[in-house]
Amino acid sequence: MKKYLFVIVVFVNCIVLGNFFIINYYLQPGDTIYTLSKKFSVSPSILIDWNNVDPYNLKIGQVIKIPQPEGIIYEVKQGDTLYDISLRFFTTIDAIKRANDLKNDYIFVGQKLFVPVKDIGLAFNVYDKNFIWPVFGRITSTYGWREHPIFHKRSFHTGVDIAAPEGTPIFSASDGVVEFAGEYGGYGLAVIVDYGKYKIIYGHMSRVSVYKGQTISKGELIGRVGSTGLSTGPHLHFEVRIGNKHTNPMVFLPSYNRMYVLKSDNVYLGGE
Repeated sequence: MKKYLFVIVVFVNCIVLGNFFIINYYLQPGDTIYTLSKKFSVSPSILIDWNNVDPYNLKIGQVIKIPQPEGIIYEVKQGDTLYDISLRFFTTIDAIKRANDLKNDYIFVGQKLFVPVKDIGLAFNVYDKNFIWPVFGRITSTYGWREHPIFHKRSFHTGVDIAAPEGTPIFSASDGVVEFAGEYGGYGLAVIVDYGKYKIIYGHMSRVSVYKGQTISKGELIGRVGSTGLSTGPHLHFEVRIGNKHTNPMVFLPSYNRMYVLKSDNVYLGGE
């Protein structure tokens, strides 16, 4: 018993914050993001997002923050409201207030809000199509011919661009296996998910929260909106390929005016 208690004290300590707490875990030989996810019942994506680490370059003694229960932190930005944030997490204002002990709707720039995984996706539109919207935002560029925003030449846009504030969570539109995660040319930080006959590309991210070979589920966090690569502002480039040929992503997504669907309250909302 004494030996067991000694191990807990040396390798783990906790910080309690409102309705959740953070375990500071010191990596031991043999630890991986995958084994830690199993040990603490937290998605690998959540662990990567909290710690912004390279899963293939962990070091013994490195401190890994593990939220309990599992959830995502969002830092409030200028102009944000609880309503805006609830849309970006496909959840409700009440869920965010409950998780953060908020007595009213007042929030301030720089405030860090905790959104439990169990509350994320309450309003994913899983009813209309096989895919869900990966981000709640405003479509700024559709699939097809356009004038390139940087080179100012006519070019074919191989996906759809969804504008959202930097740091907005990106959720997987489908199940699948991560085929690629990292720098991807003009796409900047990107993730490619293999989903049967589909290859799904998420581009211009500020942070990647998955690793190559990871099995992911529809609605699971894969990263954060950014403006990396060839980009003029924070947005997600969402692209679907079949047989290595790009196709119109809108065919696979619910309609634009049904991004957010909260059936229990009969709420149906489109992009910003």
